[in-house]
Amino acid sequence: MEPTHYTQGKYIYECKSSPGNTDGPINNNSLKIWTSDAKNLLKRQQPSGFRYIFPVNRLDSSNKEILEKLKEDCPGVDIQYYDCDSVDRLIEALEKVNSLPELVAYIKQARK
Repeated sequence: MEPTHYTQGKYIYECKSSPGNTDGPINNNSLKIWTSDAKNLLKRQQPSGFRYIFPVNRLDSSNKEILEKLKEDCPGVDIQYYDCDSVDRLIEALEKVNSLPELVAYIKQARK
């Protein structure tokens, strides 16, 4: 999946997934490439926060290690990530404040 970015204020939201492995973990090699790309994006744009959203995949322990490394590499950015199990909470939070409706629509479509 091509990176899909949404911006609200000084926060960037990016959705990524491995649709062929729905409900399974993200491929570690792909995730390493994606986090390298994300690190470059964060250095260029210098946002306050970055939200990595994996709407159809779960994250296993090795995936989380890679994402925690991204956090270490970008200490000035509030980085959070959401797998398919936690995406519902994110959608609910965004809908409550009527925030980023296009992101919510994208996530819902990706999960179908």
